[in-house]
Amino acid sequence: MKKQRKNKKDKFWAGSGKFFLVVILIYLAVYTGNRIFDISSERSDFYKKSNIEIVGNRMVFAKKILRICGFTSIKDKEIKINIDSLATRLMDLKYIKGISITRRPPRILNITVEEYDPVAFIYGKGLNLIDGDGFLIPIPESKIIWDLPFICGIKQGLGRLGHQTTAADAYLALELVRYLEDENPLLASMVSEINLSNSRTIKLHLIKGGTKIRVNRESFYKELFVLKNYIANYLDWGQLAKIDYIDLRFKNQLIVKAKT
Repeated sequence: MKKQRKNKKDKFWAGSGKFFLVVILIYLAVYTGNRIFDISSERSDFYKKSNIEIVGNRMVFAKKILRICGFTSIKDKEIKINIDSLATRLMDLKYIKGISITRRPPRILNITVEEYDPVAFIYGKGLNLIDGDGFLIPIPESKIIWDLPFICGIKQGLGRLGHQTTAADAYLALELVRYLEDENPLLASMVSEINLSNSRTIKLHLIKGGTKIRVNRESFYKELFVLKNYIANYLDWGQLAKIDYIDLRFKNQLIVKAKT
């Protein structure tokens, strides 16, 4: 009788019993891991200024980030930092697109900043920057040398800083910037101004001699492609300063007017 019970017990642990035991152990491991994660994510730790590492910032001064962390005096005192609260406050800055904050032993707090990447200056109610997705960025205090074109002549309201622009003409200008960077980077590097004051024409000003290029809003892709071929085959860049304007708005025509 005892031997029969023992055989049943052995069969249980050899079969379904072992399976249920594994399931219970996995459940306990997952529960414990999640609990540890929850506790660590809610924890606020103490850090010194020398324990804070900041990377990726270009427009936002490190000292400003440290001030938001809570370091308001020169002394390197230890302060309590709540990571969730810190991330929220940093994301309020109009230059910051994303934030990653991680702890690294023994007691290092790493703050990785992802800033907006401006592609042009833009003029609305004052001079600002704009990124490739249309986010409006104020001119930063940091002394960065920007080699970017200037978008002007937009008559629509641009919208609020730190948000995507509401102006359709701004997106048209960004399309043109992207096209030049992808298809004609040499010309892109020479464009100093993109003027959209005319409802039918886009006017580009070049840095070399102030030469102007005129294209239609609706077909600027085709016309700038024609210009690319003209530059490659016929234009002497040394003579560019002598050209007043290049007009591509007329079908099957390219008009080049020299300065008088």
